[in-house]
Amino acid sequence: MKIVELQAEQFKAFEQNFPYRNFYQTEEYGMLMNRHQFNDYYLGLEDDTGNIVAATLILVKRGALGFKWGYCPRGYLIDFKNIELVKTFSSLIVEFLKKRNFMYITLDPILIYKSRDNKGNIIPGVDNTNIYNALIDLGYEHTGFNLNFENIKPRWNAVAMFNPEDNMFYKFNKEIRNKIRKAINLGVEIYEGSPESIRTFYEFVEEKHTRKFNYYLDMYEIFGKENMFDIYLANLNTAKFVEKAKDAYEKEEAINTDINEELLSNNNFNSRNNILKRKEHSDKLLNNYKQNIIKATNLFKQYPEGKIIGGAAVIKYNKEIFFLIFGYDKEFKDYCSTHLMLYQIMEKYHQEGYNKFNLNGISGDFEHENDLTGLTRFKLGFNAHIEEYLGEFTLTVDKGKKQIHDKLSPILDWLNTPVL
Repeated sequence: MKIVELQAEQFKAFEQNFPYRNFYQTEEYGMLMNRHQFNDYYLGLEDDTGNIVAATLILVKRGALGFKWGYCPRGYLIDFKNIELVKTFSSLIVEFLKKRNFMYITLDPILIYKSRDNKGNIIPGVDNTNIYNALIDLGYEHTGFNLNFENIKPRWNAVAMFNPEDNMFYKFNKEIRNKIRKAINLGVEIYEGSPESIRTFYEFVEEKHTRKFNYYLDMYEIFGKENMFDIYLANLNTAKFVEKAKDAYEKEEAINTDINEELLSNNNFNSRNNILKRKEHSDKLLNNYKQNIIKATNLFKQYPEGKIIGGAAVIKYNKEIFFLIFGYDKEFKDYCSTHLMLYQIMEKYHQEGYNKFNLNGISGDFEHENDLTGLTRFKLGFNAHIEEYLGEFTLTVDKGKKQIHDKLSPILDWLNTPVL
């Protein structure tokens, strides 16, 4: 067997037939990152008959003295259960890359470590401890079983699975369902965006990531050609908000009138107490609906054409929907646009035959409240389960080069720091 450099189309032919593929290990992702400070490099493991039996995209950067380091995003594309194959691939790739001035490579395969319930407890199911141990024995260094977003990509993800016949709305938890209903009643609507919408979408995610506007523009161009990328926007239809607010008030007003008539005609003490409680509840609702009418009317005056209050980007690949990123206007947080947006996106693709929805990173710390606790509960509320991955590994290619680079980097950073 030997390591061979692949052309992008050769790599594409392999990855499209690999059973455990993911969109990070694609020609499209390599092209995208090539525009954003990386070189894309495709390597394959060729057997004695000329067949490719494993492959990986490596994103390459140059460090001090031209030494290189590589990142295999969510890779390799290899059967990790075949330890001998992984051993062969690892030793040959080190030999191959050492001749090409590499220091090390990093990888974070989408490979579940252990099955967990939604409280983070280990449960019977998947256990890939043997693969983890094998990689350590082969010289891979592990960054640790971290709980939050310390790695290049999250080690913990929330993933929702549905059967084709499922009514997914009723699979969500009660809080999510109520927030979805609330968003609809407040006039929030979801629609698919276009290239012209990317600037608007970017306003909602700009602070959540270091990615720049052009990254999403390039993603739309590259992945969009293969029908792999969509963006969605949440619009507050202020005219509809006014209409719904008035309708809710009128319906409750009719209920309130009926309750008043009951009070007048009923002299039974116990019955009157129950009626009075209903009356009190109805009065509160009427007041809330009245305030909604005032709020909706003011918003309509300010935004007669509506107001975009949220956005989301998704990747469609291998019958899976991956929520790349989403965000909302904090001023309109109470309008629950994200709840409705995720639901309607999931429902749309579920009807098209998609049954797996990766909601992306969550915290794995279920014992302590932290900044990610709310995000974790939110994502798990969409009938999602936890996927804990093996984590991030580094394979040293040339120890000497790595040591030199590590010593030089702080000095070069200091020399390159502007005086003013």
